[in-house]
Amino acid sequence: MTERRAGAGVKPGRERKAPAGRARGASAPTDPELLAAALAVSQRLEIEGQLHAFLEIARGWTKAAHGAAFGPDAEGAALTALATTLGPDDARLESLRQAVRSRGAGDWAEGAFPLAADGVRALAVPLRGDQDAAVAAVVLLDPAEDAAAALTDLAHRVRPAVANAMQVSAIRELTIKDDTADCFNRRYFEEFVLEEMARANRFKTPMSLIFFDMDNLKEVNTRLGHAAGSRTLLEVSERVRGKIRKFDKLFRFGGDEFCIVLPETEWHGAMEVAERVREAISGRPFLAGPKGPRQPQAMTASFGIASFPLHARTKEELVQRADRAMQSVKTTTKNAIATAERKRDPDGS
Repeated sequence: MTERRAGAGVKPGRERKAPAGRARGASAPTDPELLAAALAVSQRLEIEGQLHAFLEIARGWTKAAHGAAFGPDAEGAALTALATTLGPDDARLESLRQAVRSRGAGDWAEGAFPLAADGVRALAVPLRGDQDAAVAAVVLLDPAEDAAAALTDLAHRVRPAVANAMQVSAIRELTIKDDTADCFNRRYFEEFVLEEMARANRFKTPMSLIFFDMDNLKEVNTRLGHAAGSRTLLEVSERVRGKIRKFDKLFRFGGDEFCIVLPETEWHGAMEVAERVREAISGRPFLAGPKGPRQPQAMTASFGIASFPLHARTKEELVQRADRAMQSVKTTTKNAIATAERKRDPDGS
């Protein structure tokens, strides 16, 4: 599994250029250059775009060959690599992330500060919004030693823009989350699947969809009430999210049906994930904790899997074939996994 969505790396043999108007060996930026840089960052409305812009400007000023920007991901998890010039398999990326996380946002200095990560000399620049706590950090590998002051100044100037980006992110999260299950909703599913299929088609990589339906949730609603049913849905989401990768996505499709989208995953990889999820659901009772009605309920789910491009070439086909595979389990054994039939080309191949 590659971490392509961590950001675009530098292509072999092609060094990134410093921002326009500056030579890589130039002296500290002038005030007009600081203003122009702050404007370039502030024009981006989302935190990921701001981090990309800040990273490129910082590298140009510091002559740093590489760097990474860490911030909150789509689910609000802190310090995910949102932009980086390091390759997905470069061990330095994870070392930097761990070094930043171990420091803790509450312990970050007000301005740029040196960071040690497995022998790599780095400079970390915290970015803050309305609150005092930092929400992101840009890290530069082996930068010029006199760069901290200018980067601290730039971080201060873009603080209002970072605060606005975090507000935009919070509003967007409200529109893509399912409040009952605390996972993503169907509206975002329609958008995300299209994006992932386009990416998979572009890079010639697979992606898979797991469609699953709770087998006996209606019985919980009938006997214990809808509040218990809602609590069960939340427990399902918690268990599933503990069994998938950080860039896989769980969606509540509707009612007691869920979907898991697995980027860059073949059908057999999806089978392994589905089995882990199946065991997590059936392995121990629901509603057994202090927040439930203390009437433990055994639960199972039926699973269907379809992969792009093996089983489907469009979003509609992918959902339909995963749902059909799930229904084949639902109407027979339940608590099992089925895969879609392989899609045949018009020539029969």
